[in-house]
Amino acid sequence: ILEKYAVQYQRLSPAAQHVFEQKVAHFVVEKQWVGVGITVALEMKVMIAACAAQLLQGFPELELRHFTRIAVYPKAYRSHLTDRVHQGEVRPVTGLIIISWEDFLRGYAHRHDAHNVGLHEMAHALWFENGIINGEDHFFDAVVLARWKGLTVEETSRIRRGKESPLRDYAGTNEAEFFAVAVEYFFERPKAFKETSPALFDCLSELLRTDPSAPPVP
Repeated sequence: ILEKYAVQYQRLSPAAQHVFEQKVAHFVVEKQWVGVGITVALEMKVMIAACAAQLLQGFPELELRHFTRIAVYPKAYRSHLTDRVHQGEVRPVTGLIIISWEDFLRGYAHRHDAHNVGLHEMAHALWFENGIINGEDHFFDAVVLARWKGLTVEETSRIRRGKESPLRDYAGTNEAEFFAVAVEYFFERPKAFKETSPALFDCLSELLRTDPSAPPVP
């Protein structure tokens, strides 16, 4: 499944692929998977877990321990918390990640549009996990994180004032959404993102300890 669908996995060296596989296996086996109106097949678990593994390449020991449950809906759903239709959601209070399968597939069918619900929601989980005291917290380098937050304030202000930005307008919602949207661009449009906003790209690369703009390992 990874060899067929996981582009980021295909770019890695054999040793890095092994780590990636272990991460996917952990998510598939250790997380509680809940299908809401849908049966969560093994292939679905592997593909969603690969999305998490893609984000965690620079953190081989990280397991997103706080987020124990992953719920999968067949398509976009109405959240009882917001009364709005969502493609995905992360609930840090209850340790729950929610994914719309239809929208997840759409995200990977269009690999370069910087709209990827899997990456977006896993980025939210990663962002929240860093601040939740559970034994694997504060994994982001503090100096790099402070620099990232400074860049976030600057770019969010530009977006809210209607200025041109490499990121879509939704990134201006708040700090967490800015990070999640930036992650989508980082992985799906790495070269363009790096060219248009090198400071943001390089800082995020340092924060995540990976560089998707680098050539794949032969």
